[in-house]
Amino acid sequence: MVSNIQQSLLQNYKKRDNHLNVHSDYSYKYLVNFSQTKNLPIHRWFYYQEGYSPELVKNILKHLNLINKKNLNIFDPFAGSGTTLLTSKQLGFNSFGFEINPFSAFMIKVKTRNYSHEELLAYSKFRIPEYRSIPNVYSKYSLSMINRLFDKIKLEKIEILKESIKQVKNQRVNDLLMATLLSILEPTSNYRKAGNGLKRKRLRFDLDPFVEFQKKKLEILSDLQLSISNNDEPIIINDSCLNVGKYNLKNIDVSIFSPPYANCFDPFEVYKIELWLGEFISGYEDLKNKRKSALTSNLNANLKKDIDTGHRTELLNEILEILSKKELWDNRLVKMIDTYFFDMFIVLNEIYNKTKNGGYCVIVVGNSSYGNIAIPTDIILAEIGEKIGFKTKEIIVGRTNETSSQQHSKLGEFKDYIRESLVILKK
Repeated sequence: MVSNIQQSLLQNYKKRDNHLNVHSDYSYKYLVNFSQTKNLPIHRWFYYQEGYSPELVKNILKHLNLINKKNLNIFDPFAGSGTTLLTSKQLGFNSFGFEINPFSAFMIKVKTRNYSHEELLAYSKFRIPEYRSIPNVYSKYSLSMINRLFDKIKLEKIEILKESIKQVKNQRVNDLLMATLLSILEPTSNYRKAGNGLKRKRLRFDLDPFVEFQKKKLEILSDLQLSISNNDEPIIINDSCLNVGKYNLKNIDVSIFSPPYANCFDPFEVYKIELWLGEFISGYEDLKNKRKSALTSNLNANLKKDIDTGHRTELLNEILEILSKKELWDNRLVKMIDTYFFDMFIVLNEIYNKTKNGGYCVIVVGNSSYGNIAIPTDIILAEIGEKIGFKTKEIIVGRTNETSSQQHSKLGEFKDYIRESLVILKK
Protein backbone atom coordinates (compact mmCIF):
# COMPACT_ATOMS: atom_id res chain seq x y z
CA MET A 1 0.00 0.00 0.00
CA VAL A 2 1.37 3.40 -1.00
CA SER A 3 1.69 5.84 1.90
CA ASN A 4 0.66 9.50 1.75
CA ILE A 5 4.34 10.46 1.61
CA GLN A 6 4.94 8.14 -1.34
CA GLN A 7 1.78 9.37 -3.07
CA SER A 8 3.00 12.95 -2.71
CA LEU A 9 6.37 11.94 -4.15
CA LEU A 10 4.67 10.27 -7.09
CA GLN A 11 2.72 13.45 -7.82
CA ASN A 12 5.99 15.38 -7.84
CA TYR A 13 7.32 12.95 -10.44
CA LYS A 14 4.28 13.54 -12.64
CA LYS A 15 4.59 17.33 -12.34
CA ARG A 16 8.19 17.15 -13.47
CA ASP A 17 7.26 14.89 -16.37
CA ASN A 18 5.06 17.71 -17.66
CA HIS A 19 7.63 20.43 -16.99
CA LEU A 20 10.51 18.55 -18.62
CA ASN A 21 8.58 17.51 -21.74
CA VAL A 22 8.70 13.79 -21.01
CA HIS A 23 7.14 11.70 -23.77
CA SER A 24 7.42 8.15 -25.11
CA ASP A 25 8.87 7.02 -28.39
CA TYR A 26 8.98 3.25 -28.51
CA SER A 27 10.94 3.25 -31.76
CA TYR A 28 13.87 3.43 -29.34
CA LYS A 29 12.70 0.35 -27.43
CA TYR A 30 15.18 -2.06 -28.98
CA LEU A 31 17.90 0.52 -29.55
CA VAL A 32 18.68 1.24 -25.88
CA ASN A 33 20.26 -2.21 -25.41
CA PHE A 34 22.78 -4.41 -27.22
CA SER A 35 20.32 -7.02 -28.55
CA GLN A 36 20.10 -5.41 -31.99
CA THR A 37 23.88 -5.00 -32.18
CA LYS A 38 25.30 -8.41 -31.34
CA ASN A 39 25.27 -9.62 -34.95
CA LEU A 40 26.60 -6.44 -36.60
CA PRO A 41 30.13 -6.41 -38.06
CA ILE A 42 32.81 -5.25 -35.58
CA HIS A 43 30.19 -4.72 -32.84
CA ARG A 44 29.72 -8.51 -32.71
CA TRP A 45 33.30 -9.28 -31.72
CA PHE A 46 32.46 -9.06 -28.04
CA TYR A 47 29.08 -8.97 -26.31
CA TYR A 48 28.49 -6.13 -23.85
CA GLN A 49 25.54 -6.35 -21.48
CA GLU A 50 25.37 -2.56 -21.14
CA GLY A 51 25.75 -1.62 -24.80
CA TYR A 52 23.27 0.10 -27.10
CA SER A 53 22.66 0.05 -30.83
CA PRO A 54 24.59 2.17 -33.36
CA GLU A 55 21.17 3.03 -34.79
CA LEU A 56 20.48 4.85 -31.53
CA VAL A 57 23.42 7.18 -32.22
CA LYS A 58 22.28 7.73 -35.80
CA ASN A 59 18.69 8.40 -34.75
CA ILE A 60 19.81 10.94 -32.15
CA LEU A 61 21.93 12.79 -34.70
CA LYS A 62 19.00 12.83 -37.14
CA HIS A 63 16.61 13.96 -34.41
CA LEU A 64 18.91 16.88 -33.55
CA ASN A 65 19.50 17.74 -37.24
CA LEU A 66 23.23 17.04 -36.88
CA ILE A 67 23.59 14.05 -39.19
CA ASN A 68 24.68 16.17 -42.16
CA LYS A 69 26.82 18.65 -40.25
CA LYS A 70 30.49 18.73 -41.19
CA ASN A 71 33.38 18.56 -38.70
CA LEU A 72 31.06 17.43 -35.93
CA ASN A 73 32.80 16.78 -32.58
CA ILE A 74 31.16 13.95 -30.60
CA PHE A 75 32.07 13.06 -27.01
CA ASP A 76 31.40 9.98 -24.86
CA PRO A 77 32.66 10.11 -21.24
CA PHE A 78 31.49 6.50 -20.62
CA ALA A 79 32.70 4.83 -23.80
CA GLY A 80 32.00 1.24 -22.67
CA SER A 81 31.52 -0.93 -25.74
CA GLY A 82 32.60 1.94 -27.99
CA THR A 83 29.34 2.21 -29.93
CA THR A 84 29.23 6.02 -29.99
CA LEU A 85 32.88 6.29 -31.06
CA LEU A 86 32.75 3.52 -33.67
CA THR A 87 29.50 4.84 -35.17
CA SER A 88 30.89 8.40 -35.22
CA LYS A 89 33.97 7.18 -37.07
CA GLN A 90 31.89 5.27 -39.61
CA LEU A 91 29.85 8.42 -40.22
CA GLY A 92 33.01 10.46 -40.71
CA PHE A 93 32.74 12.56 -37.53
CA ASN A 94 35.45 13.44 -35.01
CA SER A 95 34.98 11.67 -31.70
CA PHE A 96 36.71 11.17 -28.38
CA GLY A 97 35.85 9.44 -25.16
CA PHE A 98 36.84 8.20 -21.71
CA GLU A 99 36.69 4.64 -20.42
CA ILE A 100 38.00 3.64 -17.01
CA ASN A 101 37.91 -0.12 -17.59
CA PRO A 102 41.29 -0.89 -19.27
CA PHE A 103 39.89 -3.96 -21.02
CA SER A 104 37.04 -1.97 -22.57
CA ALA A 105 39.36 0.91 -23.51
CA PHE A 106 41.67 -1.58 -25.23
CA MET A 107 38.81 -3.17 -27.19
CA ILE A 108 37.57 0.24 -28.36
CA LYS A 109 41.03 1.14 -29.68
CA VAL A 110 41.27 -2.13 -31.57
CA LYS A 111 37.75 -1.88 -33.02
CA THR A 112 38.11 1.72 -34.21
CA ARG A 113 41.56 1.56 -35.84
CA ASN A 114 42.31 1.86 -39.54
CA TYR A 115 44.26 -1.25 -40.53
CA SER A 116 46.45 -1.45 -43.60
CA HIS A 117 46.30 -4.34 -46.06
CA GLU A 118 49.73 -5.40 -44.82
CA GLU A 119 48.53 -5.53 -41.20
CA LEU A 120 45.47 -7.56 -42.13
CA LEU A 121 47.67 -9.93 -44.11
CA ALA A 122 49.97 -10.41 -41.12
CA TYR A 123 46.92 -10.98 -38.91
CA SER A 124 45.53 -13.59 -41.31
CA LYS A 125 48.86 -15.46 -41.38
CA PHE A 126 48.97 -16.00 -37.61
CA ARG A 127 48.91 -19.74 -37.00
CA ILE A 128 47.62 -21.66 -34.01
CA PRO A 129 50.65 -22.99 -32.09
CA GLU A 130 51.00 -26.61 -31.03
CA TYR A 131 49.55 -27.70 -27.70
CA ARG A 132 51.86 -28.52 -24.84
CA SER A 133 51.34 -29.01 -21.13
CA ILE A 134 52.23 -26.03 -18.92
CA PRO A 135 53.31 -26.90 -15.35
CA ASN A 136 51.35 -25.11 -12.59
CA VAL A 137 49.32 -23.11 -15.10
CA TYR A 138 46.77 -22.06 -12.47
CA SER A 139 49.47 -20.52 -10.26
CA LYS A 140 50.06 -17.76 -12.84
CA TYR A 141 46.93 -15.99 -11.63
CA SER A 142 45.91 -14.57 -8.26
CA LEU A 143 42.24 -14.76 -9.33
CA SER A 144 40.69 -17.05 -6.73
CA MET A 145 38.20 -18.73 -9.06
CA ILE A 146 40.60 -19.39 -11.97
CA ASN A 147 40.47 -23.18 -11.53
CA ARG A 148 36.67 -23.07 -11.71
CA LEU A 149 36.60 -20.78 -14.73
CA PHE A 150 38.70 -23.01 -16.96
CA ASP A 151 39.58 -26.68 -17.18
CA LYS A 152 43.35 -27.19 -17.13
CA ILE A 153 43.80 -28.00 -20.83
CA LYS A 154 41.68 -25.01 -21.88
CA LEU A 155 43.70 -22.61 -19.72
CA GLU A 156 46.92 -24.10 -21.09
CA LYS A 157 45.73 -23.47 -24.65
CA ILE A 158 44.82 -19.89 -23.75
CA GLU A 159 48.29 -19.36 -22.27
CA ILE A 160 49.94 -20.88 -25.33
CA LEU A 161 47.98 -18.53 -27.59
CA LYS A 162 48.91 -15.57 -25.40
CA GLU A 163 52.62 -16.46 -25.46
CA SER A 164 52.54 -16.81 -29.23
CA ILE A 165 50.73 -13.48 -29.68
CA LYS A 166 53.34 -11.71 -27.55
CA GLN A 167 55.97 -12.75 -30.13
CA VAL A 168 54.26 -10.70 -32.85
CA LYS A 169 56.34 -7.50 -33.19
CA ASN A 170 53.85 -5.28 -35.01
CA GLN A 171 51.94 -3.77 -32.06
CA ARG A 172 48.73 -3.14 -34.00
CA VAL A 173 48.63 -6.73 -35.26
CA ASN A 174 49.55 -7.90 -31.77
CA ASP A 175 46.62 -5.93 -30.31
CA LEU A 176 44.20 -7.30 -32.90
CA LEU A 177 45.24 -10.86 -32.07
CA MET A 178 44.90 -10.16 -28.35
CA ALA A 179 41.40 -8.76 -28.90
CA THR A 180 40.58 -12.01 -30.73
CA LEU A 181 41.71 -14.04 -27.75
CA LEU A 182 39.85 -11.83 -25.27
CA SER A 183 36.65 -12.28 -27.28
CA ILE A 184 36.65 -16.08 -26.88
CA LEU A 185 37.50 -16.26 -23.17
CA GLU A 186 33.97 -16.30 -21.80
CA PRO A 187 32.56 -18.69 -24.46
CA THR A 188 35.29 -21.24 -23.69
CA SER A 189 35.04 -20.83 -19.90
CA ASN A 190 32.76 -22.69 -17.49
CA TYR A 191 30.98 -19.46 -16.50
CA ARG A 192 28.82 -16.83 -18.19
CA LYS A 193 28.04 -13.20 -17.48
CA ALA A 194 24.76 -12.94 -15.62
CA GLY A 195 23.34 -9.97 -13.72
CA ASN A 196 26.03 -8.45 -11.56
CA GLY A 197 28.64 -11.15 -11.90
CA LEU A 198 29.46 -14.58 -13.27
CA LYS A 199 27.38 -17.73 -12.97
CA ARG A 200 28.30 -21.31 -13.77
CA LYS A 201 26.86 -22.45 -17.07
CA ARG A 202 24.02 -24.92 -16.74
CA LEU A 203 25.04 -26.67 -19.92
CA ARG A 204 28.71 -27.36 -20.55
CA PHE A 205 29.77 -27.16 -24.16
CA ASP A 206 33.24 -28.46 -24.91
CA LEU A 207 34.47 -25.41 -26.80
CA ASP A 208 38.14 -25.63 -27.70
CA PRO A 209 40.06 -22.31 -27.35
CA PHE A 210 42.16 -23.12 -30.43
CA VAL A 211 39.08 -23.77 -32.57
CA GLU A 212 37.15 -20.77 -31.24
CA PHE A 213 40.15 -18.48 -31.72
CA GLN A 214 40.42 -19.46 -35.36
CA LYS A 215 36.68 -18.97 -35.94
CA LYS A 216 36.75 -15.55 -34.27
CA LYS A 217 39.84 -14.58 -36.30
CA LEU A 218 38.02 -15.35 -39.56
CA GLU A 219 35.01 -13.32 -38.39
CA ILE A 220 37.15 -10.32 -37.46
CA LEU A 221 39.14 -10.53 -40.69
CA SER A 222 35.93 -10.61 -42.72
CA ASP A 223 34.54 -7.58 -40.87
CA LEU A 224 37.70 -5.53 -41.31
CA GLN A 225 38.12 -6.36 -44.99
CA LEU A 226 34.63 -5.04 -45.61
CA SER A 227 35.11 -1.86 -43.61
CA ILE A 228 38.57 -0.52 -44.41
CA SER A 229 38.28 3.21 -43.82
CA ASN A 230 40.46 6.28 -43.88
CA ASN A 231 38.20 8.20 -41.49
CA ASP A 232 39.97 9.64 -38.45
CA GLU A 233 40.37 7.21 -35.57
CA PRO A 234 38.61 8.27 -32.36
CA ILE A 235 40.64 9.33 -29.35
CA ILE A 236 40.02 7.05 -26.36
CA ILE A 237 41.44 7.93 -22.94
CA ASN A 238 41.73 5.16 -20.34
CA ASP A 239 40.80 7.25 -17.32
CA SER A 240 37.84 8.02 -15.08
CA CYS A 241 35.25 10.40 -16.48
CA LEU A 242 35.58 12.24 -13.17
CA ASN A 243 38.95 13.46 -14.44
CA VAL A 244 37.60 15.05 -17.64
CA GLY A 245 38.48 18.49 -16.27
CA LYS A 246 42.19 17.64 -16.36
CA TYR A 247 42.17 17.33 -20.15
CA ASN A 248 42.08 20.07 -22.76
CA LEU A 249 38.93 18.92 -24.56
CA LYS A 250 36.83 21.72 -26.06
CA ASN A 251 34.29 22.52 -28.74
CA ILE A 252 31.97 19.57 -28.21
CA ASP A 253 28.97 19.66 -30.54
CA VAL A 254 27.13 16.76 -28.92
CA SER A 255 27.82 14.28 -26.15
CA ILE A 256 26.06 10.94 -26.52
CA PHE A 257 26.57 8.47 -23.71
CA SER A 258 25.10 6.02 -21.27
CA PRO A 259 26.49 6.35 -17.73
CA PRO A 260 26.37 3.41 -15.33
CA TYR A 261 22.88 3.11 -13.91
CA ALA A 262 22.46 3.59 -10.14
CA ASN A 263 21.55 -0.09 -9.83
CA CYS A 264 24.54 -1.56 -7.93
CA PHE A 265 25.91 -3.15 -11.12
CA ASP A 266 29.71 -3.45 -10.91
CA PRO A 267 31.29 -3.64 -14.39
CA PHE A 268 34.66 -4.61 -12.96
CA GLU A 269 33.06 -7.71 -11.44
CA VAL A 270 31.33 -8.72 -14.67
CA TYR A 271 34.48 -8.41 -16.80
CA LYS A 272 36.96 -9.97 -14.42
CA ILE A 273 37.72 -12.90 -16.76
CA GLU A 274 38.95 -10.48 -19.41
CA LEU A 275 40.64 -8.16 -16.91
CA TRP A 276 42.68 -10.94 -15.30
CA LEU A 277 43.54 -13.11 -18.29
CA GLY A 278 44.19 -10.05 -20.44
CA GLU A 279 46.65 -8.88 -17.75
CA PHE A 280 44.94 -5.49 -17.44
CA ILE A 281 45.13 -5.63 -13.65
CA SER A 282 47.91 -6.83 -11.38
CA GLY A 283 45.74 -8.19 -8.58
CA TYR A 284 42.95 -7.50 -6.12
CA GLU A 285 44.46 -4.29 -4.77
CA ASP A 286 44.73 -2.87 -8.28
CA LEU A 287 41.12 -3.89 -8.94
CA LYS A 288 40.01 -2.21 -5.72
CA ASN A 289 41.74 1.04 -6.66
CA LYS A 290 40.07 1.10 -10.08
CA ARG A 291 36.68 0.53 -8.50
CA LYS A 292 37.24 3.38 -6.07
CA SER A 293 38.18 5.81 -8.84
CA ALA A 294 35.14 5.02 -11.00
CA LEU A 295 31.82 6.84 -10.99
CA THR A 296 29.80 5.70 -7.97
CA SER A 297 27.04 3.33 -9.09
CA ASN A 298 27.54 0.33 -6.81
CA LEU A 299 28.52 -0.56 -3.28
CA ASN A 300 32.11 -1.46 -4.24
CA ALA A 301 32.77 2.17 -5.18
CA ASN A 302 34.29 4.81 -2.91
CA LEU A 303 31.45 5.62 -0.52
CA LYS A 304 33.74 7.30 1.98
CA LYS A 305 34.70 10.29 -0.13
CA ASP A 306 33.55 13.69 1.00
CA ILE A 307 30.73 15.25 -0.97
CA ASP A 308 28.87 18.52 -0.55
CA THR A 309 25.19 19.15 -1.23
CA GLY A 310 25.52 21.55 -4.16
CA HIS A 311 24.39 18.88 -6.62
CA ARG A 312 21.12 18.16 -4.85
CA THR A 313 17.83 19.23 -6.34
CA GLU A 314 14.63 19.61 -4.33
CA LEU A 315 13.40 16.26 -5.65
CA LEU A 316 16.64 14.43 -4.84
CA ASN A 317 16.57 15.83 -1.30
CA GLU A 318 13.02 14.56 -0.88
CA ILE A 319 13.92 11.07 -2.13
CA LEU A 320 17.01 10.82 0.08
CA GLU A 321 15.02 11.84 3.13
CA ILE A 322 12.35 9.20 2.48
CA LEU A 323 14.90 6.45 1.79
CA SER A 324 16.88 7.32 4.93
CA LYS A 325 13.84 6.35 7.00
CA LYS A 326 13.28 3.03 5.26
CA GLU A 327 14.73 -0.39 5.98
CA LEU A 328 16.85 -1.06 2.89
CA TRP A 329 18.77 -4.25 2.13
CA ASP A 330 22.00 -2.30 2.72
CA ASN A 331 22.20 0.89 4.78
CA ARG A 332 24.89 2.30 2.46
CA LEU A 333 22.45 2.63 -0.44
CA VAL A 334 21.37 6.17 0.47
CA LYS A 335 25.01 7.33 0.41
CA MET A 336 25.56 5.47 -2.86
CA ILE A 337 22.60 7.19 -4.55
CA ASP A 338 23.61 10.62 -3.26
CA THR A 339 27.22 10.12 -4.37
CA TYR A 340 26.08 8.86 -7.77
CA PHE A 341 24.34 12.17 -8.47
CA PHE A 342 27.26 14.11 -6.97
CA ASP A 343 29.60 12.38 -9.43
CA MET A 344 27.19 12.95 -12.32
CA PHE A 345 27.06 16.65 -11.39
CA ILE A 346 30.86 16.79 -11.77
CA VAL A 347 30.74 15.07 -15.18
CA LEU A 348 27.84 17.16 -16.52
CA ASN A 349 29.47 20.36 -15.31
CA GLU A 350 32.67 19.53 -17.22
CA ILE A 351 30.67 18.61 -20.32
CA TYR A 352 28.81 21.93 -20.09
CA ASN A 353 32.10 23.85 -19.89
CA LYS A 354 33.50 22.08 -22.95
CA THR A 355 30.36 22.19 -25.12
CA LYS A 356 29.78 24.83 -27.79
CA ASN A 357 26.87 27.23 -27.33
CA GLY A 358 23.91 25.53 -28.96
CA GLY A 359 25.49 22.11 -28.42
CA TYR A 360 23.73 19.09 -26.93
CA CYS A 361 24.20 16.51 -24.21
CA VAL A 362 22.25 13.27 -24.67
CA ILE A 363 22.15 10.83 -21.74
CA VAL A 364 20.81 7.30 -22.23
CA VAL A 365 19.91 6.13 -18.75
CA GLY A 366 17.72 3.67 -16.86
CA ASN A 367 15.90 4.35 -13.61
CA SER A 368 16.18 2.06 -10.60
CA SER A 369 14.20 1.39 -7.42
CA TYR A 370 14.99 0.98 -3.73
CA GLY A 371 12.62 0.52 -0.82
CA ASN A 372 9.75 0.11 -3.34
CA ILE A 373 10.32 3.64 -4.59
CA ALA A 374 11.38 4.36 -8.16
CA ILE A 375 14.44 6.60 -8.43
CA PRO A 376 13.74 8.78 -11.53
CA THR A 377 17.35 9.15 -12.60
CA ASP A 378 16.27 10.69 -15.91
CA ILE A 379 14.34 13.49 -14.19
CA ILE A 380 17.04 14.14 -11.59
CA LEU A 381 19.82 14.30 -14.21
CA ALA A 382 17.76 16.77 -16.23
CA GLU A 383 17.30 18.94 -13.14
CA ILE A 384 21.01 18.72 -12.31
CA GLY A 385 21.76 19.72 -15.90
CA GLU A 386 19.51 22.76 -15.55
CA LYS A 387 21.21 23.63 -12.27
CA ILE A 388 24.50 23.74 -14.19
CA GLY A 389 23.13 25.83 -17.06
CA PHE A 390 21.70 23.42 -19.62
CA LYS A 391 18.11 23.65 -20.81
CA THR A 392 16.09 20.46 -21.02
CA LYS A 393 14.90 19.98 -24.59
CA GLU A 394 12.99 16.79 -23.78
CA ILE A 395 13.14 13.40 -22.14
CA ILE A 396 12.25 10.56 -24.50
CA VAL A 397 11.11 7.35 -22.79
CA GLY A 398 12.43 4.50 -24.94
CA ARG A 399 10.88 1.70 -22.95
CA THR A 400 9.44 0.77 -19.58
CA ASN A 401 11.10 -2.23 -17.98
CA GLU A 402 9.09 -5.29 -17.08
CA THR A 403 8.81 -6.16 -13.40
CA SER A 404 7.78 -9.37 -11.68
CA SER A 405 4.23 -9.62 -10.35
CA GLN A 406 5.62 -9.29 -6.81
CA GLN A 407 7.59 -6.13 -7.70
CA HIS A 408 4.59 -4.84 -9.65
CA SER A 409 2.39 -5.00 -6.57
CA LYS A 410 5.03 -3.42 -4.27
CA LEU A 411 5.87 -0.56 -6.62
CA GLY A 412 2.28 0.35 -7.47
CA GLU A 413 2.22 3.40 -9.77
CA PHE A 414 5.97 3.80 -9.30
CA LYS A 415 6.34 0.94 -11.81
CA ASP A 416 5.75 3.43 -14.64
CA TYR A 417 9.02 5.12 -13.66
CA ILE A 418 11.10 1.96 -14.07
CA ARG A 419 12.06 3.05 -17.56
CA GLU A 420 14.97 3.75 -19.88
CA SER A 421 15.10 7.23 -21.35
CA LEU A 422 17.05 9.66 -23.44
CA VAL A 423 17.63 12.91 -21.55
CA ILE A 424 18.34 15.64 -24.12
CA LEU A 425 19.94 18.82 -22.78
CA LYS A 426 20.96 21.91 -24.76
CA LYS A 427 23.52 24.57 -23.94
